[in-house]
Amino acid sequence: MTKFESDVALRVATLADVPAIAALHLASWQSAYRGITPDAFLDAITPESRIVRWERAFAPDEVRTTETVVAVRDGTIVGLCSFGPRRDPLSSTVGEIYALHIDPDLRRAGLGTLLLGDACFRLGARRFDSIVLWVLRENADARRFYEARGWTLTGEELLEERSGFTIPEVRYALELGT
Repeated sequence: MTKFESDVALRVATLADVPAIAALHLASWQSAYRGITPDAFLDAITPESRIVRWERAFAPDEVRTTETVVAVRDGTIVGLCSFGPRRDPLSSTVGEIYALHIDPDLRRAGLGTLLLGDACFRLGARRFDSIVLWVLRENADARRFYEARGWTLTGEELLEERSGFTIPEVRYALELGT
């Protein structure tokens, strides 16, 4: 059992969770990506922009395919995982982890493993054969995390343009047992 597993509950997120999810997402990015992406990029991200992004994730047309699960401890959201079908190209057989974020103060306590395992289970239950995700190419901690859990580098790279900054990413994949 992980450090916090006994006092953390996982549940499906709701629209009412958006402010807390947005704050956690921003805190996670500010902590994990500092030194990997330009400071100007991170400093320009606002809580309001994260709220808008997450409100879109809960829009009625997205709810059918995208799931977001939150880890809650003592009434506070301390982690999240968002997932659904692979987006590019859209697939009915390959799932995708869109986001996995943990409260920076609780990293390396098992919450990421708990949320990722839950997402893989849910995607498997939806009959996806495999799952992919994108990781910032220079994010060595995240890459080690996924590799330690059996994910493999696919060799695909993406240069994502965000707010005038180029963010290089690499894709990982995991085959699900059938």
